[in-house]
Amino acid sequence: MGATFSILKRELGAYFNTPIGYVFIAFFLSVSCAFYATSLFMQGVAEMRGYFGLLPIFFLFFVPAISMRLWAEERKLGTLELLMTMPIKTWHAVLGKFLAGMLFIFITLFLTIHIPITLKVMGNPDMGPIIGGYLGAMVLGMIYLSIGSFASSLTGDQIVAFVIGISINFLFFLMGYTPVIEWLKEFSPTIATFIQRFGVDYHFESISRGVVDSRDIIYALSVTGFFLFLNVLVIERRR
Repeated sequence: MGATFSILKRELGAYFNTPIGYVFIAFFLSVSCAFYATSLFMQGVAEMRGYFGLLPIFFLFFVPAISMRLWAEERKLGTLELLMTMPIKTWHAVLGKFLAGMLFIFITLFLTIHIPITLKVMGNPDMGPIIGGYLGAMVLGMIYLSIGSFASSLTGDQIVAFVIGISINFLFFLMGYTPVIEWLKEFSPTIATFIQRFGVDYHFESISRGVVDSRDIIYALSVTGFFLFLNVLVIERRR
């Protein structure tokens, strides 16, 4: 795993060696916390359900934005061929880049820790849904990041990778989005229920309530593993 750790350090450093990593974090914190503060003062409820309810939409854009450079930049700069000639397995490189992205997401979410602390000072919130919400956010980030990494491996243009990542993530989001499922149920309840089980919002909502179901974890690991596997196949083909 030494090769994976080396790639992880290299990629994580790349986020913070330039201003772009700080810009991503600042933008995410500004937008998400602004929506949270507005909801808090308008409703006067000491909870984070509204905040976590918006995360699937925020992550829909935020995660592809941080993953678009993972492989597209390597292809554009011509360093992918150099990386692939090094004595490392392809899955080591894919896993290292993926874990670097996950650490970046974790750091970003950790910087929102002031929100539950403020709620604890102001009132007596139920910590179960809050902890579940953060766990669900990491699971959501894991799925979106694996898709974004795969999208980045398909092209040398970061903008194209960003658009592809958003498109695939949006498809998975829609498959679990309640209004869409209710509309589909008017035509075929069986098909609607089947499609819903592939949607990230359906599984994220369950975890964010503080209910950790093994089916949700299996779903997250399966989708993540599938797209990381596709990522490895694309890079192996170039190799």
